[in-house]
Amino acid sequence: MELVRWPTFTVVIFLFLLSFVSAQLDLSGLRESNDDGFGRQLPSNELDYRNILARLDFLGAERCSANVAAQWGYETDVNEYTQLQALEAQQLYADFQNQAWQLISRIDSNNIRDPIIRRRLRYLSVVGPSALPLDQLDRYNRIINDMLAIYNGATICAYNDPFNCGLRLYPDIAGIMAKSRNWDELQYVWTEWRRRSGTPMRDLYQQLVTLNNEAAKLNNFSDAAQYWMFPYESVDFQQEIENVWEIIRPLYEELHAYVRKKLRDLYGPEKISGHAPLPSHVLGNVWAQSWINIQDITIPYPGKNYLDVTPEMQAQGYTPIDMFRIGEEFYLSLNLSAMPPEFWAGSVIVDPGNRPLICQASAWDFCNRLDYRIKMCTKVTMKDLITVHHEMAHIQYFLRYSGLPREFRDGANPGFHEAIGEAVALSVATPRHLQTLGLANKYIDEPAADINYLFSLAMEKLVLLPFSLAVDKWRWDIFRGYINREEYNCHWHRLKEQYSGVKPPVLRSEDDFDPGAKYHIPANIPYIRCIFSFVFRFHQNTDQQRYDKYVPFSAHLKPTSDVRATINFDRLSLPLIYCGNGI
Repeated sequence: MELVRWPTFTVVIFLFLLSFVSAQLDLSGLRESNDDGFGRQLPSNELDYRNILARLDFLGAERCSANVAAQWGYETDVNEYTQLQALEAQQLYADFQNQAWQLISRIDSNNIRDPIIRRRLRYLSVVGPSALPLDQLDRYNRIINDMLAIYNGATICAYNDPFNCGLRLYPDIAGIMAKSRNWDELQYVWTEWRRRSGTPMRDLYQQLVTLNNEAAKLNNFSDAAQYWMFPYESVDFQQEIENVWEIIRPLYEELHAYVRKKLRDLYGPEKISGHAPLPSHVLGNVWAQSWINIQDITIPYPGKNYLDVTPEMQAQGYTPIDMFRIGEEFYLSLNLSAMPPEFWAGSVIVDPGNRPLICQASAWDFCNRLDYRIKMCTKVTMKDLITVHHEMAHIQYFLRYSGLPREFRDGANPGFHEAIGEAVALSVATPRHLQTLGLANKYIDEPAADINYLFSLAMEKLVLLPFSLAVDKWRWDIFRGYINREEYNCHWHRLKEQYSGVKPPVLRSEDDFDPGAKYHIPANIPYIRCIFSFVFRFHQNTDQQRYDKYVPFSAHLKPTSDVRATINFDRLSLPLIYCGNGI
């Protein structure tokens, strides 16, 4: 029978965004062969540049590796000593970047004919905060670390139980926001988390904005917003993102209206208006960036469940190490690499329980072409099984471009790394793949179950798009001086309402700093990459013409297909991921 297909406009989005990557493809220089890997007889001045670049590559790898090791030490054992070590390592690495930047800034790249050398010099000439004077750089690093200390150390007391305190974001607060349907409890937890985490860092964030802009100007950008957009190599990046969102918005508005109806049925019209934005505390997530946790009250076809294999995993005695081994087997089945020995020796895959650590799952490249790790507080759940595959996709990407110069060892753009992981996650979660793992019974094609499955994806991934746009537009507006500190909180909620159609459950003021309650704000990490990741990840389900070009036998593929059985990953993606951001 005919299964649900993705709408045509999603195809348009993918093709539109794909041009960001494909328009830059000029791979011949990377694949010509001689002793240094770049080919061609060059004038002596270009040979000199190559010697400089080779030396910077060697020294940069050493400094980068030491810095990553120190950051790893801090994130896996949070205390004052490891924080100090991390700060010192950041400083040493920044010193090296600053020296390299000063050297590169004296080179006139207009006289260099080789496009690869020009591109390498261009990337080396942008060092971000490392361009700051030492005292300002030290202040920059300390502000971020101080804000993260506030964020990671924030706790609240339980609702109606002032003696039950010490509730942390994970698993306590996030669990309450996901499972509770008590309006007052959710409102209390929403408010308390922001009071404890965001409000104390308000003044620090203002200082960070100033330093971000100072660093951007030293890197020859007008402000930090322009600097953050630099990796996308688009002259009108923000407008292009807005255009993409306008294409997606009608689908989001339909989902929003549907969820509003379900929430009105649960909480009543006196609490959920038929026209006002949705109260963000009843959407199943601390930040309302995912609504997946309220699908039990919103699912279109109750009883026609897509699979959650968590109970089966636990019944079969799965352990976190089993989940990682299954992830490795998945990539081996795609003719990719096994995890290197250093991965198994160094990774932290469960919470050790004897020390505080930052549990946010992440993949790490130690800059030495040998050491790659994952840090994750893995639980035996289907969600974490998917996350394991996602994070391991980053490791596979690291391995593919490990032979490139250091400045090219990154994703094609900031969204592409995430897209690789998300595309894999999309396949791992399919019923047919779970069946191959022995975690599900024989899957029966049923439109109602398929719709429920696609609905769950929308509740988790589609909802994230307006959230990510609002988060970074808020920062872009501040960096550009459009918004002063007296409007920080108001502008945050104005954008959340404009893009996501959500509102705070209680009255907010400029005494609050609700943006700080989201990790990426104190960590100073851009968020807009989520839009690219979302579009790229769905291309195999939407762009049949592109799919057929590479895989002639793929006409039968369906949204529930298992990618392992149908696709040779080498033929689809490796030509691109081998090139890192050297394209």
